[in-house]
Amino acid sequence: MSLQFIFDYRSPYAYLANSQLKTLPVPAEYISVDIVAVMDIVGNQPSPKCPAKARYSRMDAGRWARIYGVPMNPNAAAMQAMSSGQIEPDLFSRAALAAADLGVFDTVHDALFTAYWGIPVDLATPEGRIAFLRANSVDADIWQRAEEEDIRGRLSDNVTNAAQRGVFGAPTFFVGDDMFFGNDRLAFVRDALAQNTLNEENHHE
Repeated sequence: MSLQFIFDYRSPYAYLANSQLKTLPVPAEYISVDIVAVMDIVGNQPSPKCPAKARYSRMDAGRWARIYGVPMNPNAAAMQAMSSGQIEPDLFSRAALAAADLGVFDTVHDALFTAYWGIPVDLATPEGRIAFLRANSVDADIWQRAEEEDIRGRLSDNVTNAAQRGVFGAPTFFVGDDMFFGNDRLAFVRDALAQNTLNEENHHE
């Protein structure tokens, strides 16, 4: 039985779902993607391209944050830096791969989600991103590693694979081959994990 969590730090619902992952009975495999690139492949559109949907999503995400007891304060400076081209939109997704390579993913992952959606820090400037690592006691420079071509290639592979598996947004979960989309499907994910556990127990009786 496997649980995969496909995410992009730019997704507020991935942030919300991530805050609940450790309550699930099975450890997740974390797969970072450039979700906008996935959407381009499959013909979906990000919420910002539909103002009405974007307004609703902001309210809805705030409601979920209250239920989960997590902060919701979007990092406007980082978002502006991405929209203006100051930083590449897939930088943080590449940073996740770099952090895993350098053995600091567990430290960086939650902190990066929080810095982007919960308690903003400077992620828009190189100095701010280095300060972010120091504040989290990370010595490895994930930002430099994230610029390397093999990391870019692996993120591209993740995008292609996600699209081929039917992913159209983030967060997406896979329990075995079964796909679940959205933070609001966590109850379904939990049920699928429980059913798989029950089936395995019955198989071994």
